[in-house]
Amino acid sequence: MLKETRTDEKYDEALTKALDIVKAKGFDDIKCDCDGYDTPAAFQQQESETTYIPDITATKNDRKFYFEIAKKTDDEDKLISKWKLLSMMSKIKNGSFHILVPYGQMKFTRELVTAHNIEANLIKMS
Repeated sequence: MLKETRTDEKYDEALTKALDIVKAKGFDDIKCDCDGYDTPAAFQQQESETTYIPDITATKNDRKFYFEIAKKTDDEDKLISKWKLLSMMSKIKNGSFHILVPYGQMKFTRELVTAHNIEANLIKMS
């Protein structure tokens, strides 16, 4: 999720559910931008000097995994750039990229991932 959209209460609820999903799947060294956890490493896009921070990162079997919570946004270009970056980084680190999709966001998320050839696993959040 883009940092600009992380300010509402729904994000905190979604992040809590996302953390529960990640923990239930047996991941280690979980990092997220919230209380009680270390903040994931930030990535900076050189051309625009935009900084991207993943919602959640974790490891499993010495592989790095990136998790994002999907949310509709008017700035789709930034969101696409972030997702492409995280997808690429997960491949470099021999892991995978997962997008956690809250209720009502699946169509939007699927369309973006398909239209822009983003390699990601979509996980429904209930």
